[in-house]
Amino acid sequence: MLLEQPGDAIGCRGSCPDFPPGFSMPPASLPPNEVERLIVLRSYDVLDTACEASFNDIAKLAVILSECPIALVSLVDADRQCFKGRQGLDVDETPREVSFCAHAILHPGEVLMVPDATLDPRFRDNPLIAEIGLRFYAGVPLVNAEGIALGTLCVIDRVPRRLNETQQEALRYLAGTVVTTLELRRTMHKVRQAALTDTLTGIANRPALLNALHRAIALQQRDGPPFSLVYLDLDGFKRINDLHGHATGDEVLRQVAATLSDCARHSDMAARLGGDEFAVLLAGQDAAPAAGRIRQQVEAEMERHGWPVTASVGAVSFRDAPADVEEALSAADELMYGAKFAGKNRVLHREFASRPRAHRAA
Repeated sequence: MLLEQPGDAIGCRGSCPDFPPGFSMPPASLPPNEVERLIVLRSYDVLDTACEASFNDIAKLAVILSECPIALVSLVDADRQCFKGRQGLDVDETPREVSFCAHAILHPGEVLMVPDATLDPRFRDNPLIAEIGLRFYAGVPLVNAEGIALGTLCVIDRVPRRLNETQQEALRYLAGTVVTTLELRRTMHKVRQAALTDTLTGIANRPALLNALHRAIALQQRDGPPFSLVYLDLDGFKRINDLHGHATGDEVLRQVAATLSDCARHSDMAARLGGDEFAVLLAGQDAAPAAGRIRQQVEAEMERHGWPVTASVGAVSFRDAPADVEEALSAADELMYGAKFAGKNRVLHREFASRPRAHRAA
């Protein structure tokens, strides 16, 4: 079906265009399923990433088939639209409030075609008309198998015009190709996440931690920010398994993982390394106070459940970059065992430098 209205704009930015201050234009209303729509959109993990060759190729085909100079693969986020593919416009995103695509997604399954945006009272004040000379717009919503409109494949011209039926049908086929490509990306993302997730606790696993640690070291070696590593081994965990069974032991591990996740910031990574060993990779944070808080939180959570479990913790602040992942893990592992031998339920911390400083208990 074709939904024809006089007006509808795109989004753009190479950097975003400089819109005149105080411009007045009513934004599109929100879809009734907006909250669900945004959750699904972000599950594809494609926002805030660069344009990709596959989507750029689709945009090029859209230009050829529509005979329009501009084509965009646009994903409509909460307050912006991001371009995953583009042809004829060197921009990455625009505010949602000036987006024609934000109107197009209100009608999944319909092509929104605007022969002349300057004739539509809703869009005639749109700053994109002056910024890029936008006059014509046609957008096909990108609708996934769940019926969620993620954005559009749209074409734009700087003169008033229309698309014929053949051109509209071609855009529909290309929009389907975009959705198929996005679905493949989401499936790959899920597989990758599963491979890097501990199945019992739901936090990162050892390979994920090693990958993140490798990146942190490489970044610091290029004069990047410092990082810290906190290494935990549970005290009394074997006794829980012996007395209460492995089901209770598994619940202990899940609760420890949840505690570590609560202690970690968005930029940190909590991981289960195996058995009852855990680690937290801290970005740009001193390990000593963080490790102390983590130990205390683990102890408090275990007491709350009546489990006699604590944590021995080794913590290293890497002011200088270690040579590799093995050196970083060895430094934290050595301190963790030192905490075990010193009486358990404590933190040993040091700063990693060319000449290591003395250990101190926390």
